[in-house]
Amino acid sequence: MSQQPVVYWQYLQLPKLLDCQRPPGRELAHHDEHLFIVAHQAFELWFKQILFEVRHARDVLGQPGRPAADRQVPETDIPEICATLGRVVEILRLLTQQWHVVETMPPGNFLAFRDLLIPASGFQSLQFRLVEIVSGLPADARVSIDGRPFSSRFSPELQAELAAAAGEMTLRQALLDWLARTPLDAPFPAFAEAFAGAYDGYTDAQRALQLANPYLPSERRAAIEARFENEKAACRAFLRDRAHAAFLFLASYREEPLLRWPSALVEQVIAYEEALRIFRFRHARMVERMIGLRVGTGGSTGVDYLDETARRHRIFGELLTAQSFLLPRERLPAVPHPEFLGFRFQ
Repeated sequence: MSQQPVVYWQYLQLPKLLDCQRPPGRELAHHDEHLFIVAHQAFELWFKQILFEVRHARDVLGQPGRPAADRQVPETDIPEICATLGRVVEILRLLTQQWHVVETMPPGNFLAFRDLLIPASGFQSLQFRLVEIVSGLPADARVSIDGRPFSSRFSPELQAELAAAAGEMTLRQALLDWLARTPLDAPFPAFAEAFAGAYDGYTDAQRALQLANPYLPSERRAAIEARFENEKAACRAFLRDRAHAAFLFLASYREEPLLRWPSALVEQVIAYEEALRIFRFRHARMVERMIGLRVGTGGSTGVDYLDETARRHRIFGELLTAQSFLLPRERLPAVPHPEFLGFRFQ
């Protein structure tokens, strides 16, 4: 039996989708409430796509169904992961721009129906919380509300869904496991020690430049000295983690042909982190413009809470920290085994 062809209206299930722009149990309280609903429904549709893409990137990179010893990612899969995360970055850029549409609503118009939303809050976006969890936001980085877990603002059914997601492999875990498998021992011996030595030399040069500044207050000199010594120690501590050392290796020698796609992957991960944090910051500015310093509809501190999440919610924080340790090319140790990292022709 042949399947009946579908038309555009049916394929997208538009009758159902376009019948969802009314608050439950009442009519619109203001003309601009329609915009508010449509904008946030659009956010949720895109959050669904982001979650779909992040899980796909996680699965290709982390291979969660296979034993850890058998997780070898074919080089031909790396471009697909990069493209998937690149799509997520573009969606987040689009959503960041979407706040401009929301801001076409004057604050007074929003206040005409805002009280009717209590206790509903964007804090209760299940999908955005799932994006955070599946991406790998560390629990100790998460900002709490009233000292309670964020999940306390969800129903028991949704709490169960959040808990199930917390049991999944995260994109962060998949990335760090993949980085830790980078062969830094053979054929690339002693990379960490060579890099730390080069960083020491660079730090000494930077310290000399700072101390030669004639405008540097005398009481700052000891603090500058201590800071540069602490940076040396921090770099060596960072390099003791194999995944961290691999990140610096890829970022340092990114122009080598064999490393171009792996380095593109870690760059795309950093772009994802950046886009997510910019989205959070832009959200906070929209809220500040609309309601000032009012308490949030869900009982949070409002814009103060949003600013705190933009500052503290870092998924790949150690990769951002690693940017502090990157060196100019002329100070890098010699490229290890260039005959292996370059193009090879018969």
